[in-house]
Amino acid sequence: MDRVKNHFETEAQEFDEIIVKLIPHYHQMVDILIDSIPFTQNQAIRTADLGCGTGTIAKRIADHYPDSTIRCLDIAPKMITMAAQKLADHKTATFQVGDFTALDPADGYNLIVSSLALHHLISDQDKRDMYQRIYDLLLPGGVFLNIDVVLAATDHLHRLNINRWIEYMKCHVPDDEIQQKWLPTYQAEDHPALIFHHLKWLNEVGFSSVDVIWKYFNFCVYTGIKS
Repeated sequence: MDRVKNHFETEAQEFDEIIVKLIPHYHQMVDILIDSIPFTQNQAIRTADLGCGTGTIAKRIADHYPDSTIRCLDIAPKMITMAAQKLADHKTATFQVGDFTALDPADGYNLIVSSLALHHLISDQDKRDMYQRIYDLLLPGGVFLNIDVVLAATDHLHRLNINRWIEYMKCHVPDDEIQQKWLPTYQAEDHPALIFHHLKWLNEVGFSSVDVIWKYFNFCVYTGIKS
């Protein structure tokens, strides 16, 4: 995780610009996540954003749910600084530097979101354990929504996913940058799993209404509800 932390510390200032160049349909995924939140706008929901980055999703939630409280958590201090600036007008937002285990289960949340973060957990067991922790953090009726990178089911589909991703990046960044920076970073830092495994783990720890909301090759939005 030190490598991941250093990566995001280095790129914090340019992160918002970089992410739309590297991630296909990024804004659409964020829109879909926000649209999938089932609470009404006047509800004072408690939200946690795991790996909040520069606060893009937290800001959207704050704008949509003005009475909400939002806990922004990220391993990179510079990301937290930028998130705090982005949510400066939302006085009930709080910010914490730490890894995914830093939240206190006693606090209780109606909504936990994450975006392009949980795939940094190394093992399948780490991911399942994190889903258990998220389940424990949620109040009854609470919702988990995640945007993330997932793994293809076959080698052929994996190659297809990677090639389509490269095609997208080539529209925005030079090919040598893709080959020398972004693909090696993906290989060193990302540990995606099959979407079917994610859904299975969510069910196993107790989530209901587990579903894939949106998928484009190796990028996915999925959800589960704590009954």
